[in-house]
Amino acid sequence: MTIRGILRKDFIYIEGKEYPNKLYRQGYGELLNTRLELHPLEAAYLVWSGRIEVFDQEGKPALFEDLLKLFVSDSTGFLKYIVYSDLRKKDRVIVYERATDFLRLYPKGAKIGESASKDLVLTLSEDQPIPHKYILNIVEKAAKLRKRVILAVVDDELNVTYYRAQNFIPSKRDTSLTNLDEIPTLTGIMVGDRIIVFDKNGGKAYLKGFWGHPLGIDKPEPFKLYEAPLQLPLIEALYLSSRGKLIVKDYRGRKLDLEKLRGIFSSFRDKSEIKEIIYRYWRDLGYVPKAGSKYGADYLIYEKGPGLEHAPYICLTGSIKDKIRPVDLIRSGRVATSVRKDLVASLISDSHVISYKMTWFRP
Repeated sequence: MTIRGILRKDFIYIEGKEYPNKLYRQGYGELLNTRLELHPLEAAYLVWSGRIEVFDQEGKPALFEDLLKLFVSDSTGFLKYIVYSDLRKKDRVIVYERATDFLRLYPKGAKIGESASKDLVLTLSEDQPIPHKYILNIVEKAAKLRKRVILAVVDDELNVTYYRAQNFIPSKRDTSLTNLDEIPTLTGIMVGDRIIVFDKNGGKAYLKGFWGHPLGIDKPEPFKLYEAPLQLPLIEALYLSSRGKLIVKDYRGRKLDLEKLRGIFSSFRDKSEIKEIIYRYWRDLGYVPKAGSKYGADYLIYEKGPGLEHAPYICLTGSIKDKIRPVDLIRSGRVATSVRKDLVASLISDSHVISYKMTWFRP
């Protein structure tokens, strides 16, 4: 028997002793004594799935499209419906939050009143830019409520991709493998956007801290002393120069100071100051950042070093004020997932670096 609902002032009401309570325990609507009050979004899904019929007070049927029109004036209303229906079709208990931007997701097999919700779902359009700060604020707000955040990104074909977003504070690592005190001061020559160290100290620098890359060696082994010249990317050269461990000269033998190096770096890299600050942040914590361009990111972050492990993180850099399209997060996230890594966004906020982490979520 199909359940009958009555449309009154933009809400749908189901009366009786059995059906209101049954639907409520499945996550639909708000229970008001012996009747259930449904938001049009919830009612639209129930009509679409054939579980209820809705009529206005004059007995005229309210069709799916009639209910849809009641909430799509909200710019996020339709996106919420797409995500809500997608999760419902996956047999998940998802609750429409009337006073927030979220949908509330319950554990698999849960019933209202028996299990608590642990996840808040935020719906996003793939091409609508959003500030990193907005994501961080959402994550922090959810954490205060002891909830986790899932970003549900809807593409142009109404497919939904889910990622869990959470605050991320990397712990300080053992720096014995990357101790600068154990490497000699290097002297390098600027060649394009690289610095080449031709003497034997270059091999020691890679041996003691994974600095640069020995020329002609595809996959250098850790703890092996190479005699090949060492090429240093500018970002690593900046760090070593700022620590007094690298002297850089041009092809005429003229010394290039730190500010000159920074000027050269900025001519080759957008947002060079941000990239340098975030590189220094990770290195000072004992991690080994390497170029992440082949993964569509700024850095590949190792906890120990290349050859000792697979890097656990792919890192995007930016300012907390920057905007990012959800589709760009998803693209980087898909790459990270395919190579079993987490995507981390490290952002400058005043003089600090703050990060959030994204991992793929399967409903």
